Amino acid sequence: MAESLLQILLENLTSFIQGEVGLILGFKDEFETLQRTFTMIQAVLEDAQEKQLKDKPIENWLQNLNVAAYEADDILDECKTEAETLNQSKYGSYHPKAIAFRYKIGKKMKNIMKKLDAIAVDRIKFHLEIRPIKRQAARPQTGSVLTEKQVYGRGKEEDEIVKILINNAQELSVLPILGLGGLGKTTLAQMVFNDPRVADHFHPKIWICVSEDFDEKRIIKAIVESIEESPLLGDMDLAPLQKKLQELLNGKRYLLVLDDVWNEIQQKWADLRAVLNVGANGASVLTTTRLEKVGSIMGTLQPYELSYLSQEDCWLLFIQRAFGHQEEINPNLEAIGKEIVKKCCGVPLAAKTLGGILRFKREEREWKHVRDSEIWNLPQDESSILPALRLSYHHLPLDLRQCFAYCAVFPKDTEMEKEKIISLWMAHGFLSSKGNMELEDVGNEVWEELCLRSFFQEIEVESGKTYFKMHDLIHDLATSLFSARASSNNIHEINVRKYSHIKSIGFAKVESSYSHLLVENFVWLRVLNLSNLQLNQLPSSIGDLVHLRYLDLSDNSSICSLPKQLCKLQNLQTLDLQDCYSLSCLPKQTSKLGSLRNLLLDGCIDLNSMPPRIGSLTCLKTLSRFVVGWKKGCQLGELGNLNLYGSIEIRHLEKVKNDKDAKEANLSAKENLQSLIIDWDWLEPRRYESEEVEVLEALKPHSNLTSLKITGFKGIRLPYWMNHSVLKNVVSIVIVGCKNCSCLPPFGELPCLESLELWHGCVEYVDVDIDSGRFPSLRKLVIWYFSNLKGLLKKKGEEQFLVLEKMTIGYCPMLVIPTLPSLKVYVTDASSLRSTSNLSALTSLCIGDNEGATSLPEEMFKSLVNLKYLKISVFYLKELPSSLASLNALKHLDIYYCDALESLPEEGVKGLTSLTELFVTSCKMLKCLPEGLQHLTALTTLTIRRCPTLTKRCEEGIGEDWHKIAHIPNLNIYSEEYL
Repeated sequence: MAESLLQILLENLTSFIQGEVGLILGFKDEFETLQRTFTMIQAVLEDAQEKQLKDKPIENWLQNLNVAAYEADDILDECKTEAETLNQSKYGSYHPKAIAFRYKIGKKMKNIMKKLDAIAVDRIKFHLEIRPIKRQAARPQTGSVLTEKQVYGRGKEEDEIVKILINNAQELSVLPILGLGGLGKTTLAQMVFNDPRVADHFHPKIWICVSEDFDEKRIIKAIVESIEESPLLGDMDLAPLQKKLQELLNGKRYLLVLDDVWNEIQQKWADLRAVLNVGANGASVLTTTRLEKVGSIMGTLQPYELSYLSQEDCWLLFIQRAFGHQEEINPNLEAIGKEIVKKCCGVPLAAKTLGGILRFKREEREWKHVRDSEIWNLPQDESSILPALRLSYHHLPLDLRQCFAYCAVFPKDTEMEKEKIISLWMAHGFLSSKGNMELEDVGNEVWEELCLRSFFQEIEVESGKTYFKMHDLIHDLATSLFSARASSNNIHEINVRKYSHIKSIGFAKVESSYSHLLVENFVWLRVLNLSNLQLNQLPSSIGDLVHLRYLDLSDNSSICSLPKQLCKLQNLQTLDLQDCYSLSCLPKQTSKLGSLRNLLLDGCIDLNSMPPRIGSLTCLKTLSRFVVGWKKGCQLGELGNLNLYGSIEIRHLEKVKNDKDAKEANLSAKENLQSLIIDWDWLEPRRYESEEVEVLEALKPHSNLTSLKITGFKGIRLPYWMNHSVLKNVVSIVIVGCKNCSCLPPFGELPCLESLELWHGCVEYVDVDIDSGRFPSLRKLVIWYFSNLKGLLKKKGEEQFLVLEKMTIGYCPMLVIPTLPSLKVYVTDASSLRSTSNLSALTSLCIGDNEGATSLPEEMFKSLVNLKYLKISVFYLKELPSSLASLNALKHLDIYYCDALESLPEEGVKGLTSLTELFVTSCKMLKCLPEGLQHLTALTTLTIRRCPTLTKRCEEGIGEDWHKIAHIPNLNIYSEEYL
């Protein structure tokens, strides 16, 4: 990791030397010397990185270099901070404190140069050679011969790929096999290559190991030599080589395997493809790669993403390596081995590596040592898992390496948030500016690149935020890159955790308490995480951490205010106050935090106003909540010049006098804003109610918006900008409490709208515009408390809600549900449920929250032939419809809080032939279970809670209903006492 750290440091030094800071403080010559020394050391880093795996002194040398680099970076940061302070004073560099500061920095520079001189001497002693830093490391050549004696768990994948290839009739199809290093892509490609069906279908078959050198001439020459089965004599130019290859492939249905491709330059592949595109229809290229980007460049077919091996297959591969095939396995070693296999996380090469380490070892202590060791501390040869994964790391551009390695700070299996990770990268200085790009955009590019290179997985987008994880072995790789050595001088991050299994790693330290921390020992901190510690207040000493960039105080629900000393943190970029429920105000001088980029206030429900002049924080990119105030400097105009990203909730709009004030927020210019919540407080008096329509009209957002919520609006109509022109990218809309609006905007014409929620309104139809679209993308619809609602669309027609999958309707007694052919999930209070004949595609139905209803329509279940999940809750039903028997596909039945229910229909239960789970909760009047229950052979789980009579009748062996349920494997019968 030293190479990426030095790269960042050298960029910072160059910026420092070329800028005004060096001139102000008078250290330009010293920093130029520092730059030359680090540049000289950087030249031998590539050699040192390779040799450290086998040479402990060189590994120690690299650790010393890391420590020195961190110290140099700290000195730079201290100089920048001091220079900014001097610039703000009227004395500038002549300030009396500047003399003392120069003396202090002079001593530190002397010490760091002494350390670097010793490191430079050792460089010569270790005979380290000057090499250019490569973006990749070499991998052994591969061939088409399958070297594995037996391959476990890939038969299905082989069959699928073979069928894709031989059933394809495209002109030239390209199928990428995509996956993590060590997952077995090459092995699978070898299996396909040697499959008899492939041999019968394709001729010729060619195998080329490409690796990092994607050179057209080299690849064409290798293909020609493979087809002719002899080397080419002499050095041919590219043109005759291209011609020769085309003659050999012309009109033939060939298979070309390009193994281990790293090339990301589209033109290189386009040039080679043009030469290859002379075969018969069905000619195919099969390529293996770790990079999603390569798959997208080359593939004409959907990339085949290779899955992880099952635990059982990993075990079989592990014992093959550890024992061979003949030896009988010691039961104790088998138990330890199965725990070891969990480390493999479904990666075959990891199973082979760990099994190989234990080959010929039969002592329990040796196996326990492997079980209890981290994978990066175990012996590894060049064909082991970590070297294989390091190949991916060494192929990363330098500016991505530190960002990737940093993710090891989080424990394994942590769900990380993209936006938070980017802010942490910024706090540590891992991101370099690129032209006019904001650092957030640079960070997003880095994240996307790491994602495309398969370093991240399980990516999910929820409420506008992106979450992801790292595979455990990728996490092991990141951890192995960290230096184990750390002192308080180079601790840049502290995470305080009361109860945690998180370990300190490199420059990131974990502490059990904040109270005992001596701030003076950690003055170099960039990141301080004090989240979820039940803090009542933050000590004023926080203001001494002048290098702090990231402060996390989230989930401290007792904090009411913050110390004014917080505003001394001139370098602070992120202040996370999410879910500090009791926080009522921010420090008055918050506007002095000139470097602040992220002010996170989600869940700060008691925050009653913003500090004055928040608009002067021109670096601010994320402001998740803005509370409109009465006073000047606290009003909407403060948002005007801010280039905000992500989401913002604007609260207390009842304090906005008119549209002129609203226009000053300049929302229409905020192209990076994705989510907007506009809120009038229902409980506050309305001085300007007559102005609300114009105010909302003036809050027109940019057309890049994807999510919109409006709450508490009392105007008579919603704004004209709610149309397909402005909201063309909106995916989600929520309207709450707009009770004075007699009609809604034409939501049906919004092309991207997937989710629509309407709460507390008085309209008769969701969409009355006969020329409006028909909700082409809507998948989720929620409507609650619309007592006048008659229908979803005023104009009836076939082409409506064609992709609607989930609908929730409550307290809409006049609503008539139209035919919804795609609806799968329906949640309702049954007030509008008269018939289900138009909902035949339903797979899930939840009926509840209607204590006034005493019965359900007798035929209501008759049409629901596809229903798999049924929940009936909070009803005063005495019986269920006998049409329950029609639910032959039902697998899960949940009856909850039906206090009046006395019995389940005997015939109805008999028809539930597919039922696997039955839950009955809080049905106090239920007297017995139906006899038909004992004939439900698919039923595997029965749970009964808070049903006193039923509980007694189901007592094991003696209860009157025991014979009805004795055949069910999983019985959970809870008594009142237990609950």
